[in-house]
Amino acid sequence: MSVIDDVKDRLDIVDVVSDYVTLHKSGRNFKALCPFHNEKTPSFFVFPERGTWHCFGSCGIGGDVFSFIMKKEGIEFGEALKLLANRAGVTLVSKQKDQVKEKLTDRLYQINEAAAAYYHGLLLDGKTGQVARDYLKHRGISAETIEAFQLGVGLDRWDALHQHLEGEGYKRDEMVKAGLAAEREGGGLRDQFHNRLMIPIRNEAGRAAGFGARALDDSQPKYINSPQTAVFDKSGLLYGLDRAKVAIRERDQAIIVEGYLDVLTAHQHGVDNVVAPMGTSLTQKQMGIIKRLTRNVALALDADAAGEQATIRGIEEVQREFSEKVDRRNRQWLEGDTRLEGSLKVILMPSGKDPDEVIRESLEAWKKLVDEADPVMDYFFNAAASKHDLDTDGGRAAAVEQLLPVIMKFASGAEKELYLRRLSKMVGVSEKTLADRAAQITRTRRERQGTTAALPAAAISAHPLEEYCLALLLQNPWLQDRGVALSPQHFEATQNVEIFLAWLNSPDVEALRHGLDIGLHDHFDGLVNRILPPSSEREKETALADCTRRLWEQRLRRLKSLEEDLLSEAESEGDKNVIKEQVEALLQRALEPTAQLKEVFEKAKHERKGVSR
Repeated sequence: MSVIDDVKDRLDIVDVVSDYVTLHKSGRNFKALCPFHNEKTPSFFVFPERGTWHCFGSCGIGGDVFSFIMKKEGIEFGEALKLLANRAGVTLVSKQKDQVKEKLTDRLYQINEAAAAYYHGLLLDGKTGQVARDYLKHRGISAETIEAFQLGVGLDRWDALHQHLEGEGYKRDEMVKAGLAAEREGGGLRDQFHNRLMIPIRNEAGRAAGFGARALDDSQPKYINSPQTAVFDKSGLLYGLDRAKVAIRERDQAIIVEGYLDVLTAHQHGVDNVVAPMGTSLTQKQMGIIKRLTRNVALALDADAAGEQATIRGIEEVQREFSEKVDRRNRQWLEGDTRLEGSLKVILMPSGKDPDEVIRESLEAWKKLVDEADPVMDYFFNAAASKHDLDTDGGRAAAVEQLLPVIMKFASGAEKELYLRRLSKMVGVSEKTLADRAAQITRTRRERQGTTAALPAAAISAHPLEEYCLALLLQNPWLQDRGVALSPQHFEATQNVEIFLAWLNSPDVEALRHGLDIGLHDHFDGLVNRILPPSSEREKETALADCTRRLWEQRLRRLKSLEEDLLSEAESEGDKNVIKEQVEALLQRALEPTAQLKEVFEKAKHERKGVSR
């Protein structure tokens, strides 16, 4: 439960509103003179069961407890949340602490940018950058790519960078916090990097979070990264993502390679949907970033890795992230019966060659490798066949033990039968025997995990359609032209209204979040990271048009439901005609959608007809 929902759950809207107006019982609801305009006949109603209020007079407005406080007190959402949280006894994150944290992270980004500019200048310098430039030339990296990715070099000294940064006005503790320098025993600083090719690592928004560094001599390790800092978390960064994200969306595929040079070469040759992890296996955070852009991933692995158990485990982790979360979202997750959303393929490289070598030698050969990439299950089968001697009983038994858990984990019900049949032909063992062994593996895993362990409960939203619509807009900025057909009236929950209004001003996710009150951050992050079904641009446009229509229909149904409740109560109180006139006037105004909305509805209708044909 978010802090917003927690506050709503703990407060009685009747108690809150009663502090500002005198409410009178009216059936199951309460009524009063509207506090937002002058009137003689009460037209302001509070609906405790719904947790909402509405004026059926000239205002024609309504909302939840947050919107009431905001309007009555003349304050923004953040202040309303603070006021109501205090009343509900809910602890909020300190705004002051959050501002201090944001100021620190901004400063770390700034010092990293300053370091990147310094390193880049050294690389371009005729003398100091010669060794690094020779290395890059040998690897086929052009001057344009050096400039675009701001590659640099660190001097063969332990004090060059921090002395430069001190001259730029940065403090020593800031350099340490940014991971650019470390404290020396006996006092003073030493630079984190020296005599290395410097590769700025940028986050999705393009801000320098840290560095990857390659040795230019025989120093070991060959590659090192910045240490963990407030802005550099190698488990949550992908090299090249800031320059690849548009291409990933457009091509609906992300290609993941192993090294920085692979990314540089790929982008230099126009293969710009390529990213790399920070020298480690893919993580849940990195997969979460990728899934906001595409559900289709291709992994470019070294040929020598085929059949290695560690590599297979890495692919299993990626597959798990794609499958398990989808099923938890749909609340249909069962052990051994998952479903993959999107596709995961493996690009097998020629023996002894990295992606950058293949691309430099022949772009057409690279494209062919991508086009012929193995679906992940084919990779598992091919890897097992290459690792085990299938002409021997021991090799066939080992292949079965390697492949059965994979089949049971990652294949759907129908696919299980197909892959069990394939495995049966591969090893010469009956499908029934394999199925019995698979069931035994599943039982063992359940027992190991604990059969009574409860699955994580899926959060149940009170406004699922509103949140789906916002997630669609936030994750697809190019939909902004279509999204302007929406209005704040489409949304009932105040937190959704606030995020929608902020989105209208700026579709850029990072800038938008920065401008939101901290109390909305968790809700906003949930929308940005929400897993949506894979779809084409046309399908997303149609989905947004349907959302717009359905949200408007929801609003009308809410008003109709309120009308029926009030008319029923008015009958018992003898003022039915007065209430009926007020309600019908409001409904008449609500039933007059703008020309823009009519256009959206008509287009959605035509698109649905086109799909049905």
